[in-house]
Amino acid sequence: MKLFEFEAKTIMRSVGIPAPKGQIIKIPEEVFNLKLEYPVVIKCQVQSGGRGKAGGVKFANNIDEAYELAKKLLSLEINGIKTSSLLIEPKTDIEKELYVAVTLDRGRKCHILLGSSEGGVEIESSDSVKIIPVQNDYKPYLGRRLAQSMGLSGKKLNAVSEVVNKLYFLYENYDLELAEINPLVFTKDGTILALDGKMTVNDDAIDRQPLFQGWEVNHLTDVSERELKAKIAGLNLVELTGKIGIICNGAGLTMATMDLVKKYGGEPANFLDVGGGADESRVKRALKLVADNPSVKIILINILGGITACDEVAKALKVFAGENPDKKVVVRLLGNNQEKATEIMQGTGIKSINDLDQAVKEAVALGSKI
Repeated sequence: MKLFEFEAKTIMRSVGIPAPKGQIIKIPEEVFNLKLEYPVVIKCQVQSGGRGKAGGVKFANNIDEAYELAKKLLSLEINGIKTSSLLIEPKTDIEKELYVAVTLDRGRKCHILLGSSEGGVEIESSDSVKIIPVQNDYKPYLGRRLAQSMGLSGKKLNAVSEVVNKLYFLYENYDLELAEINPLVFTKDGTILALDGKMTVNDDAIDRQPLFQGWEVNHLTDVSERELKAKIAGLNLVELTGKIGIICNGAGLTMATMDLVKKYGGEPANFLDVGGGADESRVKRALKLVADNPSVKIILINILGGITACDEVAKALKVFAGENPDKKVVVRLLGNNQEKATEIMQGTGIKSINDLDQAVKEAVALGSKI
């Protein structure tokens, strides 16, 4: 889950990382109630990179300019994402821009600190970025080491290392996949400020983070309506462009099933993993989500019953067949309570095929006729 800039900054300020205090507006007329001194910077709040290049950051010298810019920015789309709110802050007199971040490096198999004596657009891919691996438990000297590698010394080294240490604390304690400040600046009066911030929360850790409970609905701005409904229902759905809807249990099995569909000439309409231990209710929700996609002409279900009992899946299929008699469904159910599942599905008209290749071929063949 990607946080908005203003949320990331609020969390940073909670541990003492200095950041400008601004105001959020959702309609242009709110600029007339701003309690800020001009000039100000107005920034689109979107969960996407490239905001500056897309014209999503503007400066206003007075309230009239702010109002006109707010009208334009609130109608701006950045990488296909509509701007729903603006963050307005006092303009900062910048002396020096820096970049610092914490993330996971899968190649190194450890967390890493990143820093650069430069900040700005696309700095993440610059050769100037220094990397400090965090091999074991985090120690404050690692923040100093990063600051030193960035060419800093004296008071600036101390200030940056303190920010890095606090940023790592947030990264670890809030189960973040990314904590980034770009730019981290020194102002002309020597103050250090986080002018922009990004945070990405590990989706699998949200349930154990009280702060983020209930946030997901307002942060899934780059997904379809059905993908949003799936997320809220605890299902993993990614919509594609084909016409064969796919429901499986387990990400690996789902990917393998999609590969077979393509191998035999079909195109998947989605990736949907109901997860382990899916019961009748969960499978019903999955079927409805896939069937509601007008592009889906046939549904292919591939379940290996372990924790997931095949009879629970069959119960959901029986109800679905009764409510959707015209929807073509091909099923492969193997494993736990398979015999019960076969009995339950008798008379439903659903094709149940034990061999996976044959089941996929049947689904592709049926799809080609519709």
